[in-house]
Amino acid sequence: MVSKTILVIEDEEFISNSIVKALKKEGYGVITTSDYNTSINVIDGAQIDLVVSDVMLPFSGGIDIVEHIKNSPKLSHIPVLLVTGMDRDILYSSKIPAEAIISKPFDMSQLVALVNTNILKAAVNVE
Repeated sequence: MVSKTILVIEDEEFISNSIVKALKKEGYGVITTSDYNTSINVIDGAQIDLVVSDVMLPFSGGIDIVEHIKNSPKLSHIPVLLVTGMDRDILYSSKIPAEAIISKPFDMSQLVALVNTNILKAAVNVE
């Protein structure tokens, strides 16, 4: 099985490191960024299979990253999971086209399960 690559966009180092550790334990390749511009450069230039992004980032947020991905025909197949300290219901009511919105603090096993599920769904949709 070819390793899938997950982009983790998180500006809080402890949270980023925790997510990376859990995803690597599952066998995923992981790239990390902590701001909008670097994240967009990676998304546009690398083969990314799924994005896990914080909503609140320096300069521009995870919502803008979701819009960049979902508005691009070349990228729109990439699942995006948002993690946030904000009220999840407000984000859902905003009709953000992310596959899931996870409230901080979150259970790492829940995040890993969502990553696994969305990777499998994406693979089925591509075939």
